[in-house]
Amino acid sequence: MYVIYSFKYILFLQIFHGILVYYYFVEIPRSCTTMNCFQNRSHRWPLNGIMVARCRGPNMAHQGEPLLDCLSFAAKQRKLHVSQLPFLMWQRYKMLFHITNQCWSIPQTPSISQCLMSTGSMTKRHLVELLSLEEHEAESLDKYLTSLEAMDSNKVMESIQCHLCDIQIVVTKDRSKMEAVFRDQESSRVLHLQCDSCKKSVALRAGGKWWPLQESLHCGDSYRSSFKEVATFGERLLLHVLNRIIFKEVEHDSGTPALFLPIPADEQAKLIWCNGEVVGFYTLKPRGKLYQGAFGESYAMPIVDLMFIRKKFRQQGYGAKVIEDLAFMFPNQNFGFSHPVSPSLYIVLLRYLQMHPEMHDHIWVTTYTGDEGHRQNIWLLLRHLVRKKEILS
Repeated sequence: MYVIYSFKYILFLQIFHGILVYYYFVEIPRSCTTMNCFQNRSHRWPLNGIMVARCRGPNMAHQGEPLLDCLSFAAKQRKLHVSQLPFLMWQRYKMLFHITNQCWSIPQTPSISQCLMSTGSMTKRHLVELLSLEEHEAESLDKYLTSLEAMDSNKVMESIQCHLCDIQIVVTKDRSKMEAVFRDQESSRVLHLQCDSCKKSVALRAGGKWWPLQESLHCGDSYRSSFKEVATFGERLLLHVLNRIIFKEVEHDSGTPALFLPIPADEQAKLIWCNGEVVGFYTLKPRGKLYQGAFGESYAMPIVDLMFIRKKFRQQGYGAKVIEDLAFMFPNQNFGFSHPVSPSLYIVLLRYLQMHPEMHDHIWVTTYTGDEGHRQNIWLLLRHLVRKKEILS
């Protein structure tokens, strides 16, 4: 008898559970066209050993994705005793009521941003996520500057905090400076907002929005820690920020010669990430690429043209990681670093070559194309500098 009543009890709970799931994930989304608080299906909540996936409303389905796919709960369930089922069901019901009540607590029809905010899953967009040049050029910067000039002085104007002086900088035409993003494309431009006190750039205008400098150095993925090849327009903009603002204006070492020219649009480059924050970058001239300004002459080997690690990430092994990344990309091949090489990089190279004697004949310091007569073996050069005590071994 006890077994029969137990099965009836379980059957009743499953039916009741099915009705609730259908009502809260089918009927409610049908009546609420912006029920998108379940959009992020990649995020999962652990409930008593079950991974319960957030679902999306029907209006978020795309590319023929079936709506009922979002009703699938609980992949990888662990085996549960019958006595644990009521508690498990209660956990699910609490989750359903919690999400739905938050979306329905908005008096009017909730917008996507409101619904995402109410569930705490609002994803903030970052500069690196601007995907296309067209998205950036949708706003005419010339017209924007004209509108700043014509703006009524009585209006509340936008302001951005300077991360160096800790003061608010009001956006005006006089403080906005036009800069080219690429060396070879003057048409692709951005605005830099400059601080009156420290004379440094504090923000970048791209895609119709001002991006504060410190915020632009992060991405949406807080776990990103890797070397990533620059591919999108947003990554090119971040490269511009690192090269033309951080490297040139904020963290330039007076003893390190550099031209700070804009990086060409087709330049091969990699961004270095650590926990969602950009560490630095390096640019690479691939073997066989024509040397700019030369007639038919090309690079004889892959050459690192520009390399920069932000000060807060120095002395943490990123210089050695760049060399390891190059050795991985070009196994048993020559590669070089364009002259001049900074003293700190010489020290990193010396330590790396001391630990990897097989690389002694493969790393060079180069000028021009890096061909014969325009390169010098770094290991031999470093040994000479150590003997002269110009660098420490």
